Amino acid sequence: MNTDNQRLELLLAKGSEIMGKEDFKTALQPFEEAISLCRELKDRATETSLLNAIAFCYSNIKKPKKALKTYSEAAALLKDLGNKEGESMIHNNIGLLNVSLKKYDDALNSFRISADLFDQLEDKKGKALQLQNIGSVYRDRQDSNNALESYFKSIALFEEAGDKMGVAVQASNIGYIYAVDKNTEEALPWLTKALNSFEELNENEMVTLTKQNISQLAT
Repeated sequence: MNTDNQRLELLLAKGSEIMGKEDFKTALQPFEEAISLCRELKDRATETSLLNAIAFCYSNIKKPKKALKTYSEAAALLKDLGNKEGESMIHNNIGLLNVSLKKYDDALNSFRISADLFDQLEDKKGKALQLQNIGSVYRDRQDSNNALESYFKSIALFEEAGDKMGVAVQASNIGYIYAVDKNTEEALPWLTKALNSFEELNENEMVTLTKQNISQLAT
């Protein structure tokens, strides 16, 4: 291993250690030094990982514009490398950041790109998670019809994938939308389905929350 590669490994280790202590501002220094070295070495795979880490740091120190710009650089590089799985996860991160900024149209666009990439990878669980994200954006926009459409597509994929937790969460989401719309007749069976699933999975916090949601249907 040459000196530059050793230095790169040391910088990565240092940045990761600092980031692990949640000192995101300080972690940026070794990461940014490492990415310059990566570009000199033409190590594009490591560069994508560093861009993701740097964007994560920016997000945590409340610099969303820099975070979005860096995530976009990572997505473009991963697309160029043909790494669809990595690209899909970056678009997921971009979507979540846009949700936090209440930039819902941009969030929907990112989640849809991610869902399409997971579809190309034939990753049902990955696509289902993005459909869940899409449904939650519509929920936050108080668009019940589109929220339900996305949640129903999501739960179908989770069922095909045999993901019991995913099914339980979507049943809860569907029940919640019906409850908000004062449609108790539709809400109760979905919330009951969610409750039974959470009990089976020993998800005690979700059991408590779902029982509360069910009790509120009567009020």
